Amino acid sequence: MHHRWTRHACAHHTSDAVGRLEPLAPRIDELASVQPAELAEWISVEADDEPEVPGHDWTVELDDEVSLLVHPDRDDVANLLGEQAGVQSVVQLDREVLVVSAPRMCADGVRAAVVLAVSAANERLQDGAPAGQARILPAEVHVPPVPAPTAESARSSTEDDAESRLVTGHARCEGRLVQLWVNMDGILLLPAGTLPHGPLDPSDNPHLQRARLSSGRAAALAERHGGRWIPYPYLGSLRLRKPGLFRRRWSATITERSGASVSMTWKGTRPHALVLWGYVVARCGLGSVNGLP
Repeated sequence: MHHRWTRHACAHHTSDAVGRLEPLAPRIDELASVQPAELAEWISVEADDEPEVPGHDWTVELDDEVSLLVHPDRDDVANLLGEQAGVQSVVQLDREVLVVSAPRMCADGVRAAVVLAVSAANERLQDGAPAGQARILPAEVHVPPVPAPTAESARSSTEDDAESRLVTGHARCEGRLVQLWVNMDGILLLPAGTLPHGPLDPSDNPHLQRARLSSGRAAALAERHGGRWIPYPYLGSLRLRKPGLFRRRWSATITERSGASVSMTWKGTRPHALVLWGYVVARCGLGSVNGLP
């Protein structure tokens, strides 16, 4: 894969791309405008060692929200992405997945190019709107308050609550590999290899890897190793997507009540993804989950 060994030559990176753009207007009037930084969070870029299309080593996945910013019946994003500096070729595998040939670009540079392409497609959408149709003004963002810890949530977990199960040991998350654990108290992300475990059982009824993790120990591990501990009272939503015809990895976006979010993808089996889904549903309710494993 040439982009791993050659010097990067990206025209833009995500931070400067979002800084130069105006808010984007969805094609549904009732929705508030989207800030460019928020759009960037809806775009996932990963290097693929075994690309579906030879020479197209970057796989771009778009969250469903992106479709609200572009024309539903045109391939504007793919066409405009192909015009971005450093991009040699784009193939659209489905409405949410594109593969890109950009051998001199890094992942963040490709992501910036996609942000610019979606923004340009949104401008086309607005230019084609009927005369007199107003662009949507940004709405005031309301961040729900984070609930104050209670005596119940602050206490150490019982022995049953502390029994944690491993969803994946090698998820890709913001440029690094992480392991994802869940128990009855919350969700724990740690750098891969932090907690030793055996290989994941790929069977339909797997023997799940377990670890004893109280809330206190989980929080301490997250702080010590640069991980993330999300107790369920602080969880806003979980968005879970299963592999498709071209998308061969599970993906999850965990959003906290504060608005902070983290996204990851991994190769694994449905029973392991079901563990994550099941714990969140059990503790937060079905309405907190978008998607079924």
